[in-house]
Amino acid sequence: MFNIGSFLARTGYTHESLAKKMQCSPGLIGMYASQKSVPSYEKIEQLLKLGMTIEEMFGQEAAEQTHLFVQSEGELRDEANSFKDRVGEAFVELLNGGFFKLKSKPYTPQS
Repeated sequence: MFNIGSFLARTGYTHESLAKKMQCSPGLIGMYASQKSVPSYEKIEQLLKLGMTIEEMFGQEAAEQTHLFVQSEGELRDEANSFKDRVGEAFVELLNGGFFKLKSKPYTPQS
C-alpha cells in the first residue's frame, strides 16, 4: 500500500513542491496519491532520500518484516569487523599449519 498522502501531510510537501524536488510532473505525484500509478525504482529511491518511511511506502506489516532484515550501520560495522577477525584468525591458522610452505626450484633463465 503506497501512501504518498501520509508523506505529503507529514512533510508539508504539495504535489507541486514534491514534483519539483523529484524532477517530475505534479500530475505524476497525483497519480501516486490516487494509487493509479506506482513509482519506479528511481522514484522510490528519491522518496526515501527525501524522508519517506518504509511504513508510508509499503504499509506497517511490510515495514515490520523489513526491519527484521535491515541492520543499523553499527551492526553492519560490527559484523564486518567480526568477519575480518575470523578471516585473519583462519589465515594465521593456515600459516602456522604450514599451508603456505611451497617447494621452490631454483630459477633457470631460458635462452
